[in-house]
Amino acid sequence: MAAKLIRSCALMAALALAGCTPIDTGFGESVRANQALHVINPGPVADDVPIAASGERAAAAAERYRKGEVKPPATVTTTGSASASGGPPK
Repeated sequence: MAAKLIRSCALMAALALAGCTPIDTGFGESVRANQALHVINPGPVADDVPIAASGERAAAAAERYRKGEVKPPATVTTTGSASASGGPPK
């Protein structure tokens, strides 16, 4: 009799808890949406033009680095902000 009472109480508790759990049919959609928000351009246009490279410019940049005469980076604009200079916001 005690075993039957324990089983029925366990069944009632399981049914009560099952009614409290939400059913989410879009598992992970919020995570994917947040990841997409942090991508600068999720669908970039691919250019078939190779990037221009110069051994002389690379050697000059390496030499400036060794001497501690590094040029500051240029201001870059993105689709998400007006400009970025590499430093903290003012």
